[in-house]
Amino acid sequence: MTSKRGVAHDVRDETMKLGADLVAIATAESLKGAPKGHGPEDILRGAKSIISIALAVPSAAFDSAPSREYSISYIVANNELNRIAFRVARLLERRGFKALPIPASPPYDLENNMGDMSHRHAAIAAGLGVLGRNSLLLTPQFGGRVRLTTIVTDAELEPDEPIVFDPCAGCDRCIVACPARALKGYGVVDKRKCDQHHLKVGKELQLKDWEQMCGVCIRVCPVGRKRKG
Repeated sequence: MTSKRGVAHDVRDETMKLGADLVAIATAESLKGAPKGHGPEDILRGAKSIISIALAVPSAAFDSAPSREYSISYIVANNELNRIAFRVARLLERRGFKALPIPASPPYDLENNMGDMSHRHAAIAAGLGVLGRNSLLLTPQFGGRVRLTTIVTDAELEPDEPIVFDPCAGCDRCIVACPARALKGYGVVDKRKCDQHHLKVGKELQLKDWEQMCGVCIRVCPVGRKRKG
């Protein structure tokens, strides 16, 4: 199968077989408003499509957050995503396309606390979820209890449609619960306050710099929360 629909089908199928929980595709054009230096074309010349991949982190890890167990689950999920994205990129390469996985974490523009490309906005463009009041991706299936990675490719793949739902209507639990008072709602975060609290968490839990995670805003979010029965 060589059509853009056929290749997209194979990409989705392989991604799920490798262990992902969610995968969707968007056009590179859909992220044309990305900050300078952080768009698909900045990552890969001739980019046509982006593939957004999500992996759910065990809910019990978030129930314990902030904790060493949550931080390690976060890191393991990132490693799994990097493995999956690498293999999917190789699949596209075998089909004659260029494909470049974007590391799941950490950010590399340390001054602005930004990754090479926004996994959240790639996921929103691809239809995996929407931006929540906690400024994270919220998926219908798992809420914010996921980690993300993105593949940029010059393959022209059949895209998915963005989804429309408002899971945060009438809810401000994340904003109230944020121990750093860093959340202002829908994409607005005081990153300095957030980072300072991460450092505080890391010191209290005796974690290394790259393991310092809080997770409270996700822990209190009811969207996608799994319940018995």
